[in-house]
Amino acid sequence: MRVLLLLSYLTAFSLFCAAQAPLPAKNLSIFGRGMYPGDDSTYALLQDAGFNTVMLSSFYIHGDGDLYSGDDNKHPVIHNGKWVGDTSYLRRVAALKKTARIEILLEGRWYNQPPNTFDFMRDWIDSTKQVPGVVTGTGDHSTLFQICKVLKEVVGADAFCIDDESVYDSQSVIEMGKLAGRLKMHMTLCPYRVNDFWKTVLQHTDQKVVDAIYLQCYDGGTRANPGLWKAATGAVQPVYPIFMCRGAFSTCESSHNSKTVDEIKSEMLRFKADYPKMSGASIWQMADVKNFVINNCAVTNPASGSAKTVKAFLAQIKESLSTGL
Repeated sequence: MRVLLLLSYLTAFSLFCAAQAPLPAKNLSIFGRGMYPGDDSTYALLQDAGFNTVMLSSFYIHGDGDLYSGDDNKHPVIHNGKWVGDTSYLRRVAALKKTARIEILLEGRWYNQPPNTFDFMRDWIDSTKQVPGVVTGTGDHSTLFQICKVLKEVVGADAFCIDDESVYDSQSVIEMGKLAGRLKMHMTLCPYRVNDFWKTVLQHTDQKVVDAIYLQCYDGGTRANPGLWKAATGAVQPVYPIFMCRGAFSTCESSHNSKTVDEIKSEMLRFKADYPKMSGASIWQMADVKNFVINNCAVTNPASGSAKTVKAFLAQIKESLSTGL
């Protein structure tokens, strides 16, 4: 039965994979941490909210060549170049794909964490290296190519998004951009610091492949400004600010520069003044939206916001991200 279900999803996704979704003219996006495998009600709320890009997050490459969801670090979703994850997830993502561009956030380690994702990209990009259980390089049979191919053909991803916060090896990311181009996918970037690294990547990747930049404007990126960042790197691609909403880190208070919807509106106006062509923004993340409601923040801390349901909070966030656009 599992095999038959997977085959049906593969057939359905073949209809979507012929042409990858372009970047929306006004790109309002949300990161979807806490959504693997998820539930139907959460996906229905997100679909009704009207975000036109959904970042499926976060996913990690392990040293054995498998891909894992950050929501389940015990069971791989891709093994030996095949989808072995939850098939209900594929059905839910397929519904989102009808109205939204789908991106996969590939996330790396923070400081003092064990190697993952971008450590292995750096180590495996050289086809002359021998790594047990891994086909190195970026050829059609390589482990990296097979992971990306499954993300496109089975999950239905239009792009994968690079969130490297530790390794900063430009050559391997540049090669991943070439790999994306071969698969007729896009690659987007998710920086918050080390401008020179991202500038090098931009200078050596196809502008038609790397078509967007999502700038973290919270935590380590608290002082980040999309217009200034765009000028500093010479990016021709649109740069979108990412905000962290209240409810992050399970608190109604401001944490790691999390913001209320009114504060996001103010920041959007400030960023737009510096960068008149700014055409979108993003929120991190669905799990925090839920936590805002679970913690009853509207009652326990009215200054944090007024939403008492996930549906209401999503609507308020979307409105705040649209400010000035």
